[in-house]
Amino acid sequence: MKESTKKILNLIRDSVNQIDPQAEIILYGSRARGDEQTDSDWDILILIDDEATFERERTFRHHLYDLELSLGEAFSVFVFNRIEWNAIFKVTDFYQNVVNEGIAV
Repeated sequence: MKESTKKILNLIRDSVNQIDPQAEIILYGSRARGDEQTDSDWDILILIDDEATFERERTFRHHLYDLELSLGEAFSVFVFNRIEWNAIFKVTDFYQNVVNEGIAV
């Protein structure tokens, strides 16, 4: 993994941890696979112990927005409850892709 990628992932982790230090953060998609283009977004999955409400997801997105602006990068953020993710979403292709290619941050 490139040093620049590690640096950005550390910044993402620090930003998410300011909201929820127990959150699990997973990078998936082209950047996790290493086949990203220069304009590829950062696909970020955040798993939390609390209910993953729209308001909670918006809190993470807004907090990360300042980082997006300062870096000139685009983040695609999804927030799920950890238990629901491992139970309900387990049968989806999205879940399988994240499990197979995801990188814990």
